[in-house]
Amino acid sequence: MNYDIFQSYIEASCFEEVSIIGKDISIDGEQIHIVGMGRKKEGTFLYILEQQPSLEEYPVWKPEQTKRESMLDSAGRHEGNALHLNKIKIGEDTFNFQGGSGGNLAQLEFVEAYFFFQQMMEKGWSLSEDSPFYRLEWNRMGLVSLRLTDVCERLPVLTGEVEQVTVGTTHKSYIIQKSVRLEQGKTNQLCFSLEEGGEEVICYMNQVRMMEPLIEEQRRFDDVQYQERALQHVTREEFKEMKKMALTSIEAECPRGMGYFIVEYECTRENLSAQFFATTDLDRIPEPKNGGTTMLMMGGRPDQETGPHGLRNRCAVVQYAVPVETKALDAELFMMMETIPEKEVTV
Repeated sequence: MNYDIFQSYIEASCFEEVSIIGKDISIDGEQIHIVGMGRKKEGTFLYILEQQPSLEEYPVWKPEQTKRESMLDSAGRHEGNALHLNKIKIGEDTFNFQGGSGGNLAQLEFVEAYFFFQQMMEKGWSLSEDSPFYRLEWNRMGLVSLRLTDVCERLPVLTGEVEQVTVGTTHKSYIIQKSVRLEQGKTNQLCFSLEEGGEEVICYMNQVRMMEPLIEEQRRFDDVQYQERALQHVTREEFKEMKKMALTSIEAECPRGMGYFIVEYECTRENLSAQFFATTDLDRIPEPKNGGTTMLMMGGRPDQETGPHGLRNRCAVVQYAVPVETKALDAELFMMMETIPEKEVTV
């Protein structure tokens, strides 16, 4: 630490205005504390405290881990509710948010947290002794800042109490690890429970087919209507560069002559999506890649919106490149992801 760094912390942490709220709220049994609003040059933010695991409880990447071990370590990681808030009602006023950021106070420089709390306390903020955050150690406390959608030249005048918060769409993962042999042109089904003793869920695999990402992406860029839409926003030279970069990225992961298995499926429980992985892929240690890292996420679209069992038809891509002539693949239904819709919480 030197004076220059110290001064930069002051400039980054200094609010032009502060408005205190100071409210503990419970969302699905999880406590958060709404500290207040602060306005800086870059925008107006709502600040929230939340409980988090200590840094020692977070998974640590190990170079000798298989893909399976790494995903199992990361499964169920605490995400909290605060970062997912997209709306808050205070008195008669409703404020919307356009995203935010958060981090454990122990990961931040303590001087940043000190400046934040100091400014809030100078404006009248404090924690009551019965608040769950009063004696909570900083290594278990997270600070989330949500940016207000509206641009404010002055902080809004807050009249009344916090009456309602809206939690945006979130997701919850369930580890399944159910083995299945995927065979092109054949159907199958898997039965499982998301939790021990829970209801039985059936995943109907209605179609298994091969997808060639490089060919499909080439077709997309060659489509005249797609080109016309794209050229409304970019120049022809930029479009060519986009095409080159996209095809290069795909070819690095799935070269010509290789493809991905696609599974079209229905699930007897609504709002669930399946993640299939090749068994070989799960049990290997990922090799480090030279140069920059590219994350390639391929999607698929079912032929029909409704499957033969009258349920919503979905697609899952097994992102493990195999020769296109491959007819069968040993895989696992490794995980199910539940989409939890937006909900309003009355305080």
